Amino acid sequence: MNKFSSLLAPERTVKPGLARVQALLSRLGSPERRFPAVQVGGTNGKGSVVAFLESVLVVGDVKVGAYTSPDLGDPTERIRVKGEAISPERLEELIQEAIYPMDELLAGPGRPTFFEAMTAAAFAHFAREGVELALVEVGLGGRYDATSSLANLLLTLVTSVEEDHIDFFGPGLGQAAWEKAGIARQGVPFLTVERKEGVLATFAHECRNVGAALVLLDPEDVELVELSWERAVWRSRTDPLGLGEFETGLLGLYQRDNLALTLGALAELVGGMELGRETIREGLAAARWPGRFEVLSCRPYIVLDGAHNPSGAQAVVDTLGRLPAPKGRKVLVFGALRDKMVREMAEALFPRFDEVVLVASRSGRALPPEALSHQARRLRCTWRIGGPVEETVRELASGLGEEDLLLIAGSLTVVGEARRALIGPS
Repeated sequence: MNKFSSLLAPERTVKPGLARVQALLSRLGSPERRFPAVQVGGTNGKGSVVAFLESVLVVGDVKVGAYTSPDLGDPTERIRVKGEAISPERLEELIQEAIYPMDELLAGPGRPTFFEAMTAAAFAHFAREGVELALVEVGLGGRYDATSSLANLLLTLVTSVEEDHIDFFGPGLGQAAWEKAGIARQGVPFLTVERKEGVLATFAHECRNVGAALVLLDPEDVELVELSWERAVWRSRTDPLGLGEFETGLLGLYQRDNLALTLGALAELVGGMELGRETIREGLAAARWPGRFEVLSCRPYIVLDGAHNPSGAQAVVDTLGRLPAPKGRKVLVFGALRDKMVREMAEALFPRFDEVVLVASRSGRALPPEALSHQARRLRCTWRIGGPVEETVRELASGLGEEDLLLIAGSLTVVGEARRALIGPS
C-alpha cells in the first residue's frame, strides 16, 4: 500500500455514485468547474487515446492536464500537466485537504475511495495550474464513475465495449454498454469507434435521451502501412487533418482504433486551438504509454503489455504475428487479477509460447499462480510457477539469447513490477 492510499481505507473498493467525490470537490472549491475537459471511456485503449492527445497538445504548447489510471506503481504518474507528473508533496497536500476532517464525510456521503480522492486531487491540481484543457480517463464504467463529476465537457469519447470486470458489470455487454454510455452529456459530441450493433443501439438511445450528438467514427479509416519493432506507419483514408502518412512509437495493431478516435477528436478540437499538421504529426510520433506493447529491448526481444482481458490478449497475439518473428525461444510471464476472464486470456496467449511462467503481483487482488496452473495444464503448455515478479523477470531476461522473445503480460500490476525490475521507475 502506498503512502497516498494509506490515507484511506479500504484501499481499492469500488463504490458507484458521485456523492462522495462531489463532497471532496466542494471542499476543494469546486475545481471541476474551472477548466474544459475531454472525458475518455471504454474497455481498452482509453489510456492510449489520452497519451496521443496529450502528446499532440504538449507539442502544440497547450497547457494540457491528463488524468489516467491505473498507474504502474507510482500514483503521481496519474496526474500530469504538460506531461509533468504532480509532485508527491502536492498530491499528498491535496488529498489531505480533500478528505480531512473525515468525520464530516462519514456522517454524510461516507468514506471516499482511493480513486475518488485521486480524482478530486487531479481536478484541484488542474484548476490551480490553470490548464487550458484536461484529458480525463474514466476509471470504471462511466455513468457513476468519479470522473463524471466534470462540469465543462467539450467532448466525450468511447473506445470500445468488451467483456471485462464481470464481477461489476456481469456477463455480456449490455450492462457495460449502458454504464459507458452514461458519460454522454447534453450538447456534447459523443465520439466512438465502437461498431457492435447492440452496443451502438445503447449509445444511440442514451444520446437521444440526454441530447448528445452521437458521432460514429470508422476504425477502418486508419490503415497500417508499415510495422517494425521500432515504429508503426499509418495513414487515414479520408485524412481530415491532411497528415498523409504518419508515425507512432506505439506499436500495437489495436492502436488503429485508438488513432481513428484520436484523429476524430482532434478534428473537433483543431478549430479552437493552434494545432497545425506538423504539430499533430510530431505529437503522434512522440506519444508514449508505458506498459502497452512497450518494447524494452530488441535482440533479445522484451515486451511489456498490460493485456488484462480476452480482447487485449488477442490483440497482443495479433501484433506479434504481424511483426518480424524472433527466431529463438518464446517465453511468457503471465499473472492476472481475480476478477479477470483468465480462461479466455490463457487460450489466446499460452499456446503461442514455448514456456509459460505463472506469477502473482503484490496486489491484494492478484490471482495465485497455482490457480492459473489449471489453464496451463488444460492447454498442455510447458509451464512452471515463478517466484516474485521482479526476481523472475530478471532471471529470465539474463538468460535470453539474441533471438529470444520474453513477453510479460496479464495485468498492469505484473507489468509495473516487471518494468521497475528491468528499467527502473517510469
